[in-house]
Amino acid sequence: MINWNFPPNNYGQITGLNDAGIETFKGNPWESLAREINQNSCDARISGSIEPVRVEFEIKELPIEAFPHKDEFINILKQSLDYWKENVKTVSFFEQAINVMKAESIKFLKISDYNTTGLTGANQGHRGGWHNLIKSVGSSNKDSKSGGSFGIGKHAPFACSDLRTVFYSTKDQYGLDAFQGVAKLVTHYNEQGEPTQGTGYYGHVKKNEPILLQEQIHEFFRRDDVGTDVFIAGFNAEKDWESKVIRSVLENFFISILDQKLIVKVGDLEINAETLPSILNQYTKGESDCLSYFYYEAYTLSNTKKFVLNNFEGLGEVRMYILPGKDAPKRVAMVRSTGMKIFDKGSFRSPFKFSGVLIAEGDQINEFLRKIEPPTHTAWEPERHDDPSFAKGIIKSLYAWMNEQIRLISIGDTVEELDVEGLSEFLPDKGEDANSASDLAQEGEKSEPKEIELQRKKWQSKVNTINIINEADFQENGSFNSDNDSDINNTEDNDEHKREDKEKGSEEIDLSDPNYFDNSNEDIKDDESTTHPEIDEQQRPKANKNLRITQSRIFCTDPTKGTYKMTLKSNEEGYGYIGINIVGEVGGEKARVSLAEQSGEYLHIENEVKIGPVRFDKNERTIISITLKKPLRCALEVAVYAN
Repeated sequence: MINWNFPPNNYGQITGLNDAGIETFKGNPWESLAREINQNSCDARISGSIEPVRVEFEIKELPIEAFPHKDEFINILKQSLDYWKENVKTVSFFEQAINVMKAESIKFLKISDYNTTGLTGANQGHRGGWHNLIKSVGSSNKDSKSGGSFGIGKHAPFACSDLRTVFYSTKDQYGLDAFQGVAKLVTHYNEQGEPTQGTGYYGHVKKNEPILLQEQIHEFFRRDDVGTDVFIAGFNAEKDWESKVIRSVLENFFISILDQKLIVKVGDLEINAETLPSILNQYTKGESDCLSYFYYEAYTLSNTKKFVLNNFEGLGEVRMYILPGKDAPKRVAMVRSTGMKIFDKGSFRSPFKFSGVLIAEGDQINEFLRKIEPPTHTAWEPERHDDPSFAKGIIKSLYAWMNEQIRLISIGDTVEELDVEGLSEFLPDKGEDANSASDLAQEGEKSEPKEIELQRKKWQSKVNTINIINEADFQENGSFNSDNDSDINNTEDNDEHKREDKEKGSEEIDLSDPNYFDNSNEDIKDDESTTHPEIDEQQRPKANKNLRITQSRIFCTDPTKGTYKMTLKSNEEGYGYIGINIVGEVGGEKARVSLAEQSGEYLHIENEVKIGPVRFDKNERTIISITLKKPLRCALEVAVYAN
């Protein structure tokens, strides 16, 4: 018999609406959907094929009667509503779901892939790709060259459904057809009065097996070519969903598309290797939160610097492309051999701006990196490895190699006009010094050479950042990971500066020493004149949650005292709270601050890390002086608290 079936739970665990897998992708469903779907399709590419994988996204609207066993499904929704009638959130969801099912038509987002193997093993029980997609949870049998490793990405389509229901249809490379529906709902009482599991299936009720005969499948869901269709039922389409999916494809798969491994069609727009430049220009160029156009240029332009490490740490080949440019974001796209970008890496100690792409090609390095990625595949986290110390060493070596190659780029290798950060502070503005030698020569007067006295200028460590952080981002051990989202521009002190600091008596501090951040080992005490002002909660100014730092500079004014001066510019006026981080090679430490001052008034410091409220003026620079708990010359970054 073919119908919907939610297996009984034998009076065991009860499942609510907050499915962990779906919630993982709920915050940004469109980007997650594009990442996971395209990644899975690329993983299913036919071995040895020279044709790119093709993925198409399109909305289809059908009469509600086309929904498989519509009346039975509505009854399940009502039973779920009755079971959870005292839970406000669950009641709201099922009332909306019932309304969707009682309408005259229903929207499906149909996602189809081509030049893939299809989902194999639909008739092989618990073996094969079909079972892994439909019934397994938290498991994956993909190899090192694949994108997924947790088996959680399959939840992304459910986050885009008002019914939490998805149908799958495939014709695999051996000609086998299969069709099945999955609904991730909640525990409810079935017709026999037994509590059910939260996940149900549409297909053969016995053993919850898929439908294998095409004549038993509604014609809309039938698959004619080899490949797989995913149908998101009750698609909760936002007005600009296409734009969001397109931007996600551009940001995450530009390498796969350029290498002609992937073609994506969203609605009427096709993104391939030929159309990519113009679409990038249309959707991402000039967008502060989209860096793919910079990466595209770094990967394709002739003046890009290419660095290759044939056997990095015995794990295989690593390639990096670096393109200097005065407007570049100073970030490198970190990409595995799948062609999907994992994250944007910052924190490079170089005075020059650039954009770049790093690709890990070797099988072993890909297997290693895949193991330390979270379920969303948006970071490399060494703590996830079976041997965290080993993993940290590998990542540190990789970042050190990247930094070293970037430092090798000289001024002569860069573009004709390149902004060295901070240099403009010491150069005259355009148009300054009107009575120049050339002007005098034009008037027939001889220009005599002048003696010029050269003075040594100290370069100060400084940071430009637009990072936004939450209090939870500061971990209990004081660490803060600044690689993923911060825009940090550091300069290194040369040996002479270090010698000068030592002669002045500044203390060299080992950041790995936990005592540095231990409040019990304080050497500096606040005197009465520098007591942090207490703030009455009722009088505390309301923070502007939209406030962002657009420009910032931090430089050391006295290393013997650990004092620094910050100049900040913001996008809006209002009050905000800031934190200071000590920048490291891989991550950073939160800086303990003993004193903060703005316009001659001391600022409140909460738990020695959260400074404020700070008054920002959109049209004026905000200047703040801080003193660290212990004297230290180091690279710092500033960030605005989100709350």
